[in-house]
Amino acid sequence: MEKYIREYCEDFEFSQIEQLSQTISGIDIKIDVFEAWKEIDGLKHYREKALVTLTKGDKTYECNFYDEHSYGSSFFPVTINGKAYLLFRKTLYGFTLLDADTLTEAYNYIPENVKKGEESFIITGANQLGKLLIFDGCYWAAPYECYVYDYEKKLFANISTTFGIDSLEEIKVRDDTLYISGYAFIDDEESKTVEKIISAEELNTQISENGVKEI
Repeated sequence: MEKYIREYCEDFEFSQIEQLSQTISGIDIKIDVFEAWKEIDGLKHYREKALVTLTKGDKTYECNFYDEHSYGSSFFPVTINGKAYLLFRKTLYGFTLLDADTLTEAYNYIPENVKKGEESFIITGANQLGKLLIFDGCYWAAPYECYVYDYEKKLFANISTTFGIDSLEEIKVRDDTLYISGYAFIDDEESKTVEKIISAEELNTQISENGVKEI
């Protein structure tokens, strides 16, 4: 994974352009943002990255973010089996779970096809329903979708497609229920609004019956 994310910014000379900060779940987050331009074969290429420093008491965690869409507003506190984590993306694809007490990485997910240089699902938001993580996002330049993820089983299930939503608009989690809404395409010019209320039990069934290891 580290090799993959480093190659994106290899041989670029960076300068700092801003510093961001926030506090989530008692964790202080400092984000130093850098940019670089480089001419390659007569064309100028732009890169942006960030050095992210997380601090809690005497514990510190540092990492580089290599996707300008992933820092600043994409840290999500989640609880799995009674343990607190911070969920975020280092790169455009996949996600990381950081132990909120020890500030150590508990889990990194980078899709296998991304390691091969192919596209994958881009997580832009996260919610939680019981033990399940609810992700919204899209494939590059495609409509938004909703995936549910079982951390224990390491399985994803596409909920929006299963329940007839071709383009996701909204996600809400209330108690033990997931509410999703969006549009179903009838043809190239017409669509209809679809709203679904899905119980945690139904989501677990989808994981069991339709779960996949990669998105």
